[in-house]
Order: sequence, then structure tokens, then C-alpha cells
Amino acid sequence: MPKRFRESKYLNETGSKTGNWYMNRTDYFQFHQYPKYKQHKYLSLVMSIVLFFIAMKVIKSSFLFSLPIFYSCYVAAVTFYILRENVCRYRGYFLYPKKFIAFFRTLEIDVDVNDFDSIATMSKK
Repeated sequence: MPKRFRESKYLNETGSKTGNWYMNRTDYFQFHQYPKYKQHKYLSLVMSIVLFFIAMKVIKSSFLFSLPIFYSCYVAAVTFYILRENVCRYRGYFLYPKKFIAFFRTLEIDVDVNDFDSIATMSKK
């Protein structure tokens, strides 16, 4: 599944009628797995589920106290998604910590942006 962003059958799909199966190489990057990758992946999944249920209990008493918990749940869920896909946006995600994106950028897989497939997808806009 994480390889679907680089598969040859999706290279020319950006903006086509069949859908946006291929994420443009200029917007997204893949990154390598690191030693504690699986631990962080499962921890973020568990934390997002636990924090969601805690926030649902707290929201009954106070909406303002539940907002930081919902934000932590959001960060954990987006982290799980990024770690599951091994693909991240260069510009980051809505209200997602830039330190996390910078960490993933240090693990980025080098890709030649000037190869034929990248030029073909960039010209389809």
C-alpha cells in the first residue's frame, strides 16, 4: 500500500478523469522506516482511540477542557496515518506540528524529480 504513490500504473493519473490515485511528487515525499517506527505507529493508534474516548467524557462537563484533548487526538491520528502510509506532505497538514514534518524530512527517500514520469505528471495540470 505505501508503494502506490510510486507505482508505474499511477504515474500519469494526477488530475485525470479516473481520479487522483497518484500524489504528485512535488507535493508529497516518502520516508524510510526508523528503529522505533512500529512502536510509534501503534502508540499513536492507541493514543488516538484513548484520547477520543476521554474527550467524549470530558466534553459533557466542559467544552473548553476537551479542546486540547481533541487536538492531541487529532495529532495522534494524523501521525498514525502518516506512519501507516510512509508518505507525507512537504507543506505539512492542518494544525500538525512542524517538528514532526521536519523529523520525517530527515528520513526522506531521495527521488529524482527531473525523471520522465515526474515531468509528465507536472505538465498535466
